[in-house]
Amino acid sequence: MHVSITRAEQSEPPIIVDEEMQRVFQLLKQVAPTDLPVLILGETGSGKEGAAEWLHAHSGRTGGRFVTVNCASLSESVLESELFGHERGAFTGALAAREGLFEAADGGTLLLDEIGEFSLRAQAKLLRVLETGEIVRVGSTQPRRVDVRLVAATHRDLPELVRQGAFREDLYFRLSGITLTIAPLRERRSEILPLALLFLRRVARAMKRPVWTLAECAESALVAHAWPGNVRELRNAVTRAAALCTGPALRAEHFALGGASLGRSRPPAPPGPPATADAASTTVRRELQIFERERIMAALEKTDGNQTRAAELLGLSRRTLTNKLNAHAIERPRKGSGTRARVQGE
Repeated sequence: MHVSITRAEQSEPPIIVDEEMQRVFQLLKQVAPTDLPVLILGETGSGKEGAAEWLHAHSGRTGGRFVTVNCASLSESVLESELFGHERGAFTGALAAREGLFEAADGGTLLLDEIGEFSLRAQAKLLRVLETGEIVRVGSTQPRRVDVRLVAATHRDLPELVRQGAFREDLYFRLSGITLTIAPLRERRSEILPLALLFLRRVARAMKRPVWTLAECAESALVAHAWPGNVRELRNAVTRAAALCTGPALRAEHFALGGASLGRSRPPAPPGPPATADAASTTVRRELQIFERERIMAALEKTDGNQTRAAELLGLSRRTLTNKLNAHAIERPRKGSGTRARVQGE
């Protein structure tokens, strides 16, 4: 289970170049001083947690903790204990009393990431806490008051889940005092290079060395990449490239974004006639489509056709993966069939 508990600190200013992102952070700035619950929507890895942490850092709760938990990692059996705490002897293995995450975030902010993964039973328990402002530890009958600013985040379509009966409508309205959407990185291409340089500064600071520069070929590769894993994928790619680079400048090959394995290079393509701008653009798009399809097929093969796990490997939502399977005409293998994913018509 991923849980992070930190004291509020003024971090580096966020990269806000895209016009839509400027509007998002302007709204965050307006609601930060209030206690309105905030619902942040967006694809996995797009920066929802960073937006929530920025909201906390600019609120009146900076003296409290910023607590984040991935709800998808909370099984039904441990949910109450993790969120609300437990008393000694409440269950087998409860050797001492323990505060839950709501108590840990008292006076601060609690981010419930991937709230769309909560079961209906878990949703009912959460709704009761939001309505009463009280939690009851497992094994206790004594309610405890908590003062928590709640932020929820998800890549799921909550209104659609409400229509399907998979998410409580009353909880949805409780969570969505203000609703914001973080666009995927592929729709914020003006922010790719500034973000890459930000991550490079952080890596250099951690390694106590001068900051690398980006060669022109690296900049072109970064901007052209589809970034299915969004900001998280970019951060990991930059960190990996910095570890592989022995010189002062990062080049395209350090990022290995073209699908080739690290340490191996493809033979150069034979020279052809000069390409027009339109032809070059078409070629780049085609190469990106081929690379994306190869990654999807590899993920499906690795997970034996389990599309949910494949989507997690790719940093995509389940619905986005389904759309990409249709777009690339990839036949969906049955879970556990052992059949390799293949392109329809092969």
